[in-house]
Amino acid sequence: MNRHSTSASFLPIGAARAGGTGPWRSLPFSSETEAQVSILTIARQNWRSILVFATIGLVCAGFYVATAPAIFTARTRIYIESRTSPVTARDTPNAGAPLEIAEVESQVEYIRSEKIALAAVRRLGLPPLQDLAVPSHPLVAKIREVVKALKALPHRLIGTEPPVRETAPVSPELSQARTLRENVEANRIGAAYVIEVGYSADNPTTAAAVANAVAEAYVSTELENRAQIWKVAGEWMLPRLKELQQRASQASREAQTYKAEHTIIDLGKRGLVGEQQVEELNTAVAAARAKTMDARAVRDQIRGLLDSDIADPGITEAFKDSVIIQLRRQYVDLVQRADDLKRRLGPDHEAVQAIQRDIQAAKQSLRTELERLAMSLDHDYEVAKAREDSMTAAFDALISKTLIMSNARVKAKELDRTAETYDQIYTNLLQRYIDAVNQQSYPQPSAHVITPATVPEAPSAPRGSLILLLGLFVGTGFGVSGAFARHWFDRTIRSPRQLTGHGLTCLAALPELRREPGFRAALALAQAHASEAQRPANVEAFKASAVRFMPQSVFVERLHSLKAHVLGSDRRGAVFAIGVTSVGSGAGKTLFASNFGQLLARVRSSAGRVLVIDADVRRATLSQINRATDQRGLLDVLAGRCCATEAVRPQPGEVRLLACGNRHPNDPHFSDLMTPEGVASVVGDERTTLDRVVVDLPPVDELPTLQPLLDSLDGLIIVVEAGRTSIDEVAAAVHDLESSGSTVLGIVLNKTSDGTAVRRGGLRSALRRWATAPRRPHDATQAAL
Repeated sequence: MNRHSTSASFLPIGAARAGGTGPWRSLPFSSETEAQVSILTIARQNWRSILVFATIGLVCAGFYVATAPAIFTARTRIYIESRTSPVTARDTPNAGAPLEIAEVESQVEYIRSEKIALAAVRRLGLPPLQDLAVPSHPLVAKIREVVKALKALPHRLIGTEPPVRETAPVSPELSQARTLRENVEANRIGAAYVIEVGYSADNPTTAAAVANAVAEAYVSTELENRAQIWKVAGEWMLPRLKELQQRASQASREAQTYKAEHTIIDLGKRGLVGEQQVEELNTAVAAARAKTMDARAVRDQIRGLLDSDIADPGITEAFKDSVIIQLRRQYVDLVQRADDLKRRLGPDHEAVQAIQRDIQAAKQSLRTELERLAMSLDHDYEVAKAREDSMTAAFDALISKTLIMSNARVKAKELDRTAETYDQIYTNLLQRYIDAVNQQSYPQPSAHVITPATVPEAPSAPRGSLILLLGLFVGTGFGVSGAFARHWFDRTIRSPRQLTGHGLTCLAALPELRREPGFRAALALAQAHASEAQRPANVEAFKASAVRFMPQSVFVERLHSLKAHVLGSDRRGAVFAIGVTSVGSGAGKTLFASNFGQLLARVRSSAGRVLVIDADVRRATLSQINRATDQRGLLDVLAGRCCATEAVRPQPGEVRLLACGNRHPNDPHFSDLMTPEGVASVVGDERTTLDRVVVDLPPVDELPTLQPLLDSLDGLIIVVEAGRTSIDEVAAAVHDLESSGSTVLGIVLNKTSDGTAVRRGGLRSALRRWATAPRRPHDATQAAL
């Protein structure tokens, strides 16, 4: 008997060894693609639980919507004006600046205050026992009662009373106000100075009335607050007005007294008297000096003419005196007549001599007149000089006096400014006091109701479509979360990687037959076969002969790969007797054993030389599928009622079947029948006439009773069901079998949902095609790095 090592005999179908490639590692999946495929796989494997949770969430949401009371919400809008203080707004800089966000938000909180709620309740005039609370859901109320009962349960168990909190008595009006405050809604609308106030109630009329009452209470309260501000301001300003009046009067008296003591006379806009006198005297001195200089200039000019020729032509231009001008004209006429007579009569003529005497007389008259004028100018100059000297002396004296009184004038100005300041403060405060008195009777509101609340026509809660959608999403979320949690904590085998990761050899990953494309068509074709002997009795019989009915399926292709790895290229290799077992029931070991045996028998040289033995005595599934439960079989051979040649029957698919057989009442337990001699007569004697023997064994936990049969086998193949068998159970089964001396050829992962068995055209197929598509050189270089 040949024994094989499970660690190095066969390449695992589903995971390549280090440095090699295999069917499961040939696809260059990226981590992102693997994650997407894994997520889709998890969702597809748990779609039933996800659907159940989504349905539960939808049903719960529908129940809530159906049983929840209808709630109506009425809304009103209030416009907020500037919050500048009415007392200081008149002279305050930036009084018209826009409101800050904090100011508007403060008004929102003020609307939610207990003061406004109490004012709204008083404005409504509701009965004391009327409840303004929003009715809760009956289920929520029941849960609250249960929680309250659970809290009181410990006190009941120990026989004590729960502590009672002593609370101050509350009036019905205050209780209603607190309830209204808890249920009122106030929010700012965007960036506008508008606040929306809403209230919810089970009665639409009540909701509208309460919303309007809250808005009106806020506006009236603001109006009362402003009136109170004006009143307080007026009361505060009145005594200060009297005080300022007294201070202003006292400052004015002190200024007037000081001016009288120092003879400081104020002329109003013209200034003080001393300053006015200095200014006027300075002007007079300047005028006198100008007049003196003019008189001296004219006098000097006359003196110059007297010293020179008085017949100078410029004399008439310098002096505008009519006498001098007349004399000058006579003088000029005489001179012209004398020149004319000289040319005609000669210089010695008597007429010329006579006119010369007239010229001298005219010249003497002109000089006499100029001397008289010079004397008059001298007198005028002396008078102007004396006046100038007198005014200069008076100006100097006034300047000296003004300098002496400068300190007194400075202090007088200070006193005047103090008096003016007090007077201005008193005038401003008096004007504000008048405004405060006027505003007390008619204050201006700072808020206005721009949209009153109307009776709502439709309920605002519950929102059926939104709650149903939310329930669906929540249920789906719980389902998906549960699926991922199940996958995270799940130890069951779902892919060959889990086996290879634990050092186990995965021979093949077989897809579930019913998910194979064309399964239904092949089943219908097989059931309509012309030969009744070739027709499968049922679906299980069809699956047990998938090698015959679906030779091009992925299931059969992977069986071919498994055969090549297990048996090698030698038809009569060292592996002759192969046992097929499973970890737990329902893994599909019988279907695998039947199809594997038929696959081995399809070789031309092995036709009719492959024996399939049904050794699962308790279930006899293989015998039932082949309708051989009444035939003689393994138990009959072991009991000696017949030989193996008589019990073996040919079956469709070119295999020979040794059924389970029948147990007689007098037969010992089948474990006692499994003697080495009996097993050798079944298996050992057939080595010369058969090519292979495939034994359908019971599950691993029942194999200890078949130890002689296990010793006669060359190797065991363990079939596990994907998604149901734990990796720990498989590892323990392999360890137990190898500890008992059996050779484990490898693991066959059956009923997998991964691989090409998935319908084409799906998302996972597209992801696989994308992952296996040729990459560009740049991507290939990066992948190599």
